Amino acid sequence: MEGKHHGRLRGGRHWGRVAHPGCTTTSSGGKIISQHSQPQKPTAAVVSQHRHSTGEVPVTVVIVNWNRRDCVLSLLDSLLLLEHRALTVIVVDNASSDGSAEIIRNHPLSVTLLENWENLGGTGGFNTGIRHALEFSDQEFIWLLDNDAEVLQDTLDQLVGAMKRDSSIGVAGSCILSPENRTVIVEAGGFVDRRSGTWTPNLRYQPYTPLQGKGLVEAVDYVPACSALVRVSVVRQIGQLDERFFLHWDDIDFCARVREAGYRVVSVLDSPAYHGAEKGYSSMTLYYDFRNALLYFGKHFNGVSLLRTYMNVLSNYMSSLVYMRLMGKTTLANYLGEGVCDFLAGRFGRSRTNPAALREQPTSKHSVRDNSLCGCTKVILFAVGSYEEIVSALAAVRVLSPLASLAVVVAADRAEAYRLPGVDRLIVYDLLKDGLAARLKTAGDILAERYSYGVTAGKGFTIPYAFLLGRNFTFEPDGALALSEVSWKSVWKLPTALLLGKLCAALLLIPACAAARIRVKLAKEPSL
Repeated sequence: MEGKHHGRLRGGRHWGRVAHPGCTTTSSGGKIISQHSQPQKPTAAVVSQHRHSTGEVPVTVVIVNWNRRDCVLSLLDSLLLLEHRALTVIVVDNASSDGSAEIIRNHPLSVTLLENWENLGGTGGFNTGIRHALEFSDQEFIWLLDNDAEVLQDTLDQLVGAMKRDSSIGVAGSCILSPENRTVIVEAGGFVDRRSGTWTPNLRYQPYTPLQGKGLVEAVDYVPACSALVRVSVVRQIGQLDERFFLHWDDIDFCARVREAGYRVVSVLDSPAYHGAEKGYSSMTLYYDFRNALLYFGKHFNGVSLLRTYMNVLSNYMSSLVYMRLMGKTTLANYLGEGVCDFLAGRFGRSRTNPAALREQPTSKHSVRDNSLCGCTKVILFAVGSYEEIVSALAAVRVLSPLASLAVVVAADRAEAYRLPGVDRLIVYDLLKDGLAARLKTAGDILAERYSYGVTAGKGFTIPYAFLLGRNFTFEPDGALALSEVSWKSVWKLPTALLLGKLCAALLLIPACAAARIRVKLAKEPSL
């Protein structure tokens, strides 16, 4: 490996870069800059590499980081405590601007730092590390970790043990637990749902303690890349992650390819890792959720099955697009529309839209900070944002309406996290899976209670049931409640969005299926 690097020693660490044909390097302020005679794919600067010589199975850890300095520092700290010592640790930094690279260089754990010249997303970042890891001929496994994951002493040993005992396993994932409630499962792998065109986490919000220590290994469709151990021989056989995804659906697609090659994908319940699920709705991921769902199902489905799934995916997302336009969120609607246009044109990878451009101007009229809501007796909170936002909103409502009973409306896959003290009622929904009867029942339950007002905690998305109330507020970052334009007077926008969304989906169905064949199935698969 040393022959692959060129540079100088600083403080006992080896500095340099990954060598590429046609490249020269110059040093600027201690950072290696790659210069090419003609345009090429971004290369990576590399600092230090180290492996332990023990009798254990050699494992290469690959971590991708982008502007999460504190998170990656915490993860490296937890790796120091691992019982498994035969490690090569690679951190791929996707051109962070928060000083992450310097923190990683100075960490006491021996780390190989690969610095990409631009943000290549989760897929490009992992592939940068995987390519480097495959240069180690004696490595049996590659351990993919998210930078905001937390692992325990035996997390890796449990994964390695499961794969050594069963050679049919191609990928083994940890049982992901909630950092907010460390005895609750976030997911133990999951399953792809053809009906809704999305995925369903396995054992979501189930108690972990009754399942711990029993040696349970569950076959699943996928495991998340936040803690996934991959057999090196499988990577050499099927190739790396498909960089067309950039982020979202990439690990699900990789696991599907592993299963199609005849290997099993499993979740090892005795391998705990912590990774938050309560991050709330993010407008930035809308594009990737939509476009990549079409890409995934276009790769792995055919015939009538593809038609049905595409109709569901297109109906859901086109209804959302129409709804956003009707609500005046033109920027987000255009962003979502860009997803389907790019899929039809075969444009993949990173979105052309800058995330900063997605910030919409607030539509609220004025804020409430006084005691005008003090006498309200029933309040309903719509949980859209992160766990911290929702808990803060609950506290704010308690201050403004101290005598009110409080209900929380929350998506089914998040419900268990919000059975909190002070919450008098939990109303659970699933917009993708609930049929008409279930939706009408939920609406009827909300109307029957005659709530004084509603509060949406989180930005960028309005739960449709909020339209049933005469008065709604949004919870602002400064702790105030801002009056919203959402009310029963504008409820007509919901059926309009659903109807027009299905019509648009029907018009796009055949072009989407054609694109799946021409742009996806006939395209070259990712290779090593």
